[in-house]
Amino acid sequence: MGLCINWTVHAPETASLESVTDQLRTWREACLDLPFDEVTDIVHFTEAEIVERLENRADPFRWFLVQASAYVAINRDTPEEFSASVDPVEVVGFTAFAGDECEPMNCFLARYPEQALVGRHLVKPGISGWRGSSFAKTQYASTVAAQHFLKCHLTITAALDAAKAAGLLQSVLDEGGYWDDRDAEKLLTTVGRWNAMMAAFVGGLESATGESLPAPIKQHPEFEKLEHFGTTGDTAAMAKAIAAALKDIKPSE
Repeated sequence: MGLCINWTVHAPETASLESVTDQLRTWREACLDLPFDEVTDIVHFTEAEIVERLENRADPFRWFLVQASAYVAINRDTPEEFSASVDPVEVVGFTAFAGDECEPMNCFLARYPEQALVGRHLVKPGISGWRGSSFAKTQYASTVAAQHFLKCHLTITAALDAAKAAGLLQSVLDEGGYWDDRDAEKLLTTVGRWNAMMAAFVGGLESATGESLPAPIKQHPEFEKLEHFGTTGDTAAMAKAIAAALKDIKPSE
């Protein structure tokens, strides 16, 4: 949980690996001119490599490939509906690191199978061409400092502007609202509300369970103040309900 920037990039079905790599290279070169802490080289993985790396929890590219997986609905429009991930058959891209406590920005294009067996279900992702749908959680960069959060969030926004200039960007959903209005003061107010809500929820859950919980928001220098001002009847009730549900779960389950 946390405030994120979500985006989707796309290239046509007729685009070759060489052409999408060239577009990604243009995007990467633009990122090198932005204040990212690090921008990796471009990597390319085929289907067999993807399966192998996803099975290895210690693989340094596992999160990159998890984000590259497509989520599709199973038993759509029925009481048994749920989502399952479909692995890509090919991925090419790079990662950009905006700063401490900010999630990495995985920039990639992937191709997906026409159909895949998920458990006992044969599913059709329905994704044509090359697509890269990803996100980066920026909220907890604010536990370092407000200006650090702005640096991270605005750097990722500028990288998405570069993706648009490279002809790759399809859509953006910025939970901070900055993509649409470019209002930094409003963005800081928004992340402050998210921090207060998260601090209140974590504090309420700790009180209800009697446990000390690992949570990024606890690293915020004003955690106790945020917890106080963020606590409402709704956050307290939610924390109590989740605590009660956790008590009913047996460790073996």
